[in-house]
Amino acid sequence: MNVIDPVAANQGDITGRVRLEQSEDGARLTGWALGEADVPGEPPEIAIQVPGLGLRTLAAWPLAPDAEALPDGACGFTWHLPSSVRDGVPRELRVWNLATGLELAGSPIAVGRGAAVQANEAEAPLARWDAPLTGHVSAGDPVELAPGLFVAAEPPARSLRYELVVGDPMTADTAPERGIRILADAPSGRIALHFPLAPLMPTIEDTPALLQLRAWLPQATQRAMQAQAELWLMVFRFGGFEKLRRLRRVRVFRRPSLITAQITLSEEDFAAGALWLGVEALNARGLAAMPPRIVAPAGSSAAGMEDQRLHSAFDALAELVRVHGEAAMPTHALLPAMPPAAGQSPCVAAGDAHPFTQVILPVYNGDDIVRGCLRALRAAGTGPFQVLIVDDGSRGFTAEMLRREVAGDPRFILHRRDTNRGYTKSINEAVALTQAPWVVVLNSDTVVPHGWLDRLHAAARARPGTGMVGPLSNAATWQSIPEVKRPDGSWSVNDMIEPEHLDAVQRLLDEVSTREYPEFPVLNGFCTLIARTVLDRIGAYDEEAFPMGYGEETDLCLRARRAGFRLTLADDAFVYHHKSLSFGAAGRSPLTRAGGLEMTNKHLGVNIAALERTMQSCPALVRVRARMLDRLKEIS
Repeated sequence: MNVIDPVAANQGDITGRVRLEQSEDGARLTGWALGEADVPGEPPEIAIQVPGLGLRTLAAWPLAPDAEALPDGACGFTWHLPSSVRDGVPRELRVWNLATGLELAGSPIAVGRGAAVQANEAEAPLARWDAPLTGHVSAGDPVELAPGLFVAAEPPARSLRYELVVGDPMTADTAPERGIRILADAPSGRIALHFPLAPLMPTIEDTPALLQLRAWLPQATQRAMQAQAELWLMVFRFGGFEKLRRLRRVRVFRRPSLITAQITLSEEDFAAGALWLGVEALNARGLAAMPPRIVAPAGSSAAGMEDQRLHSAFDALAELVRVHGEAAMPTHALLPAMPPAAGQSPCVAAGDAHPFTQVILPVYNGDDIVRGCLRALRAAGTGPFQVLIVDDGSRGFTAEMLRREVAGDPRFILHRRDTNRGYTKSINEAVALTQAPWVVVLNSDTVVPHGWLDRLHAAARARPGTGMVGPLSNAATWQSIPEVKRPDGSWSVNDMIEPEHLDAVQRLLDEVSTREYPEFPVLNGFCTLIARTVLDRIGAYDEEAFPMGYGEETDLCLRARRAGFRLTLADDAFVYHHKSLSFGAAGRSPLTRAGGLEMTNKHLGVNIAALERTMQSCPALVRVRARMLDRLKEIS
């Protein structure tokens, strides 16, 4: 969609332009703006001043370099006018570039001189939410963020950050859901989201119905975090919300909770005005939710509220069985049967053929280490593969090195972003760009040997039901060889192994490994082969909970096991891993602590210590390490 106006692109001090557009789905402001000169590539934030309704902010997004007649670094933005602005009252909207502090050309813009929009118009929630829906609003009275969405918060909260989120699909056959996340600058006595019931009216006009939505707390600040929440039937009239009655009182947690409530509408309800559903969290720092939907008429054969709790308890029990035990337990009544062991492939060395595989390589600076990784991938590749490099805003030297290294080789694709968005978002963006039946998420500080993909795929074939595979390494926690920990209890990086020893170590591993391909409860994320079916079923990495990493791979592994997939260790494959220097000890500490809180809240009931004991005592790895140490003594 072209939302830019090339007019006046090079006129003096103009740092952006805005205009009003009319379309079939309503009126919107569109335009472009430049970021700060000393922070190239950083999209600016746009402020829209609405008389009587406060200030709205939204984030612009980078435009393609070939956007016609625009200066370098121009970013686009779009803002649909909510119904509170389209009420027929004449107003002048003023639009500012917050990066420069200047008002955009074309501002102010007169609105509201046409036909008024009825306050109770039936607009589908989220139907017109823009993808970069994000910004800040003041706490206090309800504020309309977009058509079909209001937010409000009580003191001591003063400002609210809002952002569009995409949640896991409700079932394997449904698309991911879109929702909204609200985070306050301080805990609020009551923070609320309001959704219109008009789109659901045809379902609930004639009969009682079961209403369902998912809600959660947006950021982990303590272990087993929870807050009381309430669902209210509300009416919108005279420019504000009034509560008619409470539908249900529940608890919400860091992990999304499925809330079901019975709703019956009387003639008095319909006569009251435009009906809305209010979701309120008490004494919370924020609230996130998906729009409500009707799942079944009340009194039908579908599970009621109490039955739903019982079903949820059984689902949670089945998840814990999968996570803590073998993924394939055909005799267990809670778990579906996996492919029979009789169909298992013989455990032999890897061949030369494997399915087409796309390697996702997120890069942020690194220079010489990244160059070594790329050259090893080029030299070691066998079978059909492609490397998708996601340059997450690396500085100039690394960016230029990447362009030189991949030039002329069709097996390497460079996808560059001018703004650093973080490790997890880089992977997810690459996952969306890939289509292969298998992908490998590979750290850019690794070095791979000849035939490494063959060995990973051989492990996947050897154990039916495998969804993820990981190799051994010199520095990969429980997948490290020959030593796992140092005498002081810290993780070993096996300093005696250097990148130039890679081929020798792989040959030694070929000698000592019996290729048992053991099942592992969690795989280290430095190098992971993942089946496309896993990502299609459970979604990609959780970039909301783990934006900078430090827990995202463990979370994906636990979700995959919950879904019934096996995690397999390729005990005959070795990939060298440099010691991570991305954040340093001081920088890693808060990230590790935040990741630990998120993990505890998201996977309540999972005993990580028990899983670690399983990995520590893995018989196949114990044998490999013992044989390797014996051979190293012989060689020395």
